[in-house]
Amino acid sequence: GKAKVSGGKRGGAKDPDEAPRSDKRRRDMDDSDPELELDSDFKQIVTMLRHIKDKAHKDGQKKTEQAISSVATEIQSMVQDTKTKFEKERQNVLKAVTKASKECEGSLKTEYTKFQATHDKFSKDKAAHVQNFRGVPNVHPLPHFLKSGLYTLYMLQ
Repeated sequence: GKAKVSGGKRGGAKDPDEAPRSDKRRRDMDDSDPELELDSDFKQIVTMLRHIKDKAHKDGQKKTEQAISSVATEIQSMVQDTKTKFEKERQNVLKAVTKASKECEGSLKTEYTKFQATHDKFSKDKAAHVQNFRGVPNVHPLPHFLKSGLYTLYMLQ
């Protein structure tokens, strides 16, 4: 009885060596091995997930670029509006300064003309008085006591 058991074991020892060969043959013969299919399916799923991840990353980059572009456009618009407002204000200030300058120049010319007329009149009057004074003979000399009194008053002033 023991010989059969040990013989059976020997035969059993041969079976494990033969079993993989027969499994290999079965796998080769049968294309729909569940393990291979599962491995292949996992690889496909991983590939698809990577593709989805890459696409999501690219979409995220596009959205970020669009957002940046939109903000840049808004900023450029704001800068242009500010430049336009600044230029209008500059023009208004320039007009006001030009107007004030012309008014000042007009007032200065008017005042200079008045001054020149007054100066001319003064010069003519002075010349006439000097001429009149030179033409008057010293016929009536002041008495000595008046001369000394006028001189004293003149000096006290």
